[in-house]
Amino acid sequence: MQTDFTTLRQYLEGAWLQVHGDDELASQLREALDRLIETVAVAECSRPAQPATVLPFPRRARS
Repeated sequence: MQTDFTTLRQYLEGAWLQVHGDDELASQLREALDRLIETVAVAECSRPAQPATVLPFPRRARS
Protein backbone atom coordinates (compact mmCIF):
# COMPACT_ATOMS: atom_id res chain seq x y z
CA MET A 1 0.00 0.00 0.00
CA GLN A 2 1.38 3.38 -0.96
CA THR A 3 1.23 6.45 1.23
CA ASP A 4 -1.55 8.88 0.32
CA PHE A 5 0.61 12.00 0.28
CA THR A 6 -2.27 14.27 -0.74
CA THR A 7 -4.34 13.33 2.31
CA LEU A 8 -1.31 13.47 4.59
CA ARG A 9 -0.45 16.96 3.37
CA GLN A 10 -4.03 18.11 3.95
CA TYR A 11 -3.95 16.82 7.54
CA LEU A 12 -0.65 18.57 8.20
CA GLU A 13 -1.98 21.82 6.73
CA GLY A 14 -5.05 21.49 8.96
CA ALA A 15 -2.80 20.97 11.98
CA TRP A 16 -0.80 24.07 11.00
CA LEU A 17 -4.03 26.11 10.98
CA GLN A 18 -4.87 24.87 14.49
CA VAL A 19 -1.66 26.23 16.02
CA HIS A 20 -2.77 29.52 17.55
CA GLY A 21 -0.73 32.00 19.49
CA ASP A 22 2.35 34.14 19.10
CA ASP A 23 4.53 32.43 21.70
CA GLU A 24 7.81 30.66 20.99
CA LEU A 25 6.32 27.14 21.09
CA ALA A 26 3.59 28.00 18.58
CA SER A 27 6.23 29.47 16.28
CA GLN A 28 8.39 26.35 16.56
CA LEU A 29 5.41 24.09 15.90
CA ARG A 30 4.46 26.02 12.76
CA GLU A 31 8.05 25.86 11.51
CA ALA A 32 8.21 22.10 12.13
CA LEU A 33 4.88 21.59 10.36
CA ASP A 34 6.11 23.76 7.46
CA ARG A 35 9.11 21.45 7.05
CA LEU A 36 6.92 18.35 7.19
CA ILE A 37 4.47 19.81 4.67
CA GLU A 38 7.32 20.66 2.31
CA THR A 39 8.83 17.17 2.68
CA VAL A 40 5.48 15.54 1.90
CA ALA A 41 4.91 17.84 -1.09
CA VAL A 42 8.34 16.97 -2.52
CA ALA A 43 7.65 13.26 -2.05
CA GLU A 44 4.21 13.66 -3.63
CA CYS A 45 5.61 15.40 -6.71
CA SER A 46 8.64 13.14 -7.14
CA ARG A 47 6.77 9.83 -6.99
CA PRO A 48 7.05 8.11 -10.36
CA ALA A 49 3.85 8.25 -12.31
CA GLN A 50 1.90 5.04 -12.47
CA PRO A 51 1.41 3.80 -16.01
CA ALA A 52 -2.09 4.35 -17.22
CA THR A 53 -4.24 1.45 -18.27
CA VAL A 54 -5.71 2.12 -21.68
CA LEU A 55 -9.01 0.42 -22.20
CA PRO A 56 -10.07 -0.44 -25.74
CA PHE A 57 -13.08 1.51 -26.87
CA PRO A 58 -15.41 -0.55 -29.05
CA ARG A 59 -15.95 0.90 -32.49
CA ARG A 60 -19.18 0.66 -34.31
CA ALA A 61 -19.08 -0.43 -37.90
CA ARG A 62 -19.71 2.37 -40.36
CA SER A 63 -22.71 1.93 -42.53
